Amino acid sequence: MDTTRSNVGFSTQFLTGITARPYFATEPWLFAEIMQGLPIDFSQFTFIDLGCGKGRVLLMASDYPFQRIVGVEFMPELHLTAKKNIAGYSSHRQQCRSIEAVCMDARDFQFPPELLVVYLFNPFSESTFAHVLANLRRSVEKEPRQVYIAYRFTEFEPLLAQVPWLERIAGAEQWVVYCNRGDRA
Repeated sequence: MDTTRSNVGFSTQFLTGITARPYFATEPWLFAEIMQGLPIDFSQFTFIDLGCGKGRVLLMASDYPFQRIVGVEFMPELHLTAKKNIAGYSSHRQQCRSIEAVCMDARDFQFPPELLVVYLFNPFSESTFAHVLANLRRSVEKEPRQVYIAYRFTEFEPLLAQVPWLERIAGAEQWVVYCNRGDRA
């Protein structure tokens, strides 16, 4: 599997640095810690990784019994690598095999009407993050359901903290989990 930053081309690193955030992959031990912070029955949820890069988180999420897993990536080079990684991945720990990656701007992503875990490792600017949160809020208003936001990097946590429809339910120095208010099981 090719999931590290070391094999990302210069032009992609440059573009991600200008248009969003430089590509970094989530550490497996930290992902496991974040998943432990989710008070859910994974089998009832769809996992969405916004800014999925090369797909490392998608593969790690497949070790949990999610209904399905979706990665959203803006950069074509990273998206193609994610698709190759998904196609070539097989593990005895894998519990979810319904994994897909889409290449698009996260601002245009339509959240599915399912119970959701939305994962982000600080993939885009503050304004894009605010736009994505507004889209998610509209989606939840249209189709009320449980939604958890697992945020791997806390740079823009104030955006999460200031919206009245979310509440922080778990966290550590390097991550936080928010849930829509009043909708936890």
